[in-house]
Amino acid sequence: MSKTTILLKNVQFIDEQDNRNTGWISIEGHQIRSLGKGQPKDFPVDLVLDGQGLTVLPGFIDVHTHGALGHEMLGITEPGLQEMSRFYASHGVTGFLATPWTASHEAIRDALKVTRAVMGNEVGAKILGAHLEGPWLSVARCGAQDKSFIRPAGREEALEFLNTDLIRLVAVAPEVPENEWLIRECTRRGITVSAGHTNATYAQIQAAIQMGVTQVTHCFNAMSPFNHREPGTVGAALDFPQLMCELIADNIHVHPAAMRLLVKAKGVDHVILISDSINAAGMPEGDYLFKDAHVTVKDGAVRLDDGTLAGSILTMERALANIVAATGRPLGEMVRLASFNPAKAIHLEEHKGHLSRNADADLVLVDEKLQVHLTMVEGKVVYKQF
Repeated sequence: MSKTTILLKNVQFIDEQDNRNTGWISIEGHQIRSLGKGQPKDFPVDLVLDGQGLTVLPGFIDVHTHGALGHEMLGITEPGLQEMSRFYASHGVTGFLATPWTASHEAIRDALKVTRAVMGNEVGAKILGAHLEGPWLSVARCGAQDKSFIRPAGREEALEFLNTDLIRLVAVAPEVPENEWLIRECTRRGITVSAGHTNATYAQIQAAIQMGVTQVTHCFNAMSPFNHREPGTVGAALDFPQLMCELIADNIHVHPAAMRLLVKAKGVDHVILISDSINAAGMPEGDYLFKDAHVTVKDGAVRLDDGTLAGSILTMERALANIVAATGRPLGEMVRLASFNPAKAIHLEEHKGHLSRNADADLVLVDEKLQVHLTMVEGKVVYKQF
């Protein structure tokens, strides 16, 4: 069966200095066949799409998102996960990790079953796998996680989840001795391990890196803070060059100055934008239930009744706009924080996170305000607004 060929013409390419050139992209099946500046070559195609002079960027990859539009991964249904997929695509996301949080064994198991059922049949952004943010965390740094369900990593439970072959990312508190075997097992399987919701000292993070930890979960949030005598997890994240740092760039979880300092310390290759969005994303301000707890959405923040931040309502294109504003650095340089870096963190950088020949045709068209007008996932237009 022949593959469908698409010509996307009249788009603006942007380089790391924000220089722009009009160009085109030829797509065959799910991959980019060729691309170039100026007018497209003369070759037969099945469909021509006019990009209307919009800027083309590699599709965004959200490795840490819990929900949207009233749906969340715990208790998720197949229709609900499809709505999430469609919502993410409308905000430029071409791939995401379905992310359940700390809960009972049964609740996490059921979320993974629904994830498996929807994978491969998504109506919008593609499910790239799952991210377990819990239950193997620290009670001392639980944040909005339900501390009653936090537990050490038992072999029977953890191996059941890992054996689904869905898991690409696991967040753990590495200072918990019972979690050490899990770090090593995930590393052996090629699953990325992130230090998250952790009270680890600088030395404990150093030891965790030797075990295989390569990432920190939402840097600055729900982790031991920096102190000049005990640098903590934050200090280790900033100091060890091999650690990738997730960042919730909503200007609420992290001050823009701290965002700017993070990029200065880590460089643009080691920061990953995430949404950490919950079921209230895409919904109006008001009161909602999050993990059976009451939360209030107001002024862009989601808080429990005691004021604790409970995830976000951030979308990935806004995260990118916020980090560009905070750092003053070019969009063409910073887009890798939303595309290539997360792809690399979960070992998908060979085919995802960049616009190049033979890469997956995952792309987004945005205007000068970073509003999304078109999203394509593996050669299929899943969102179009122009």
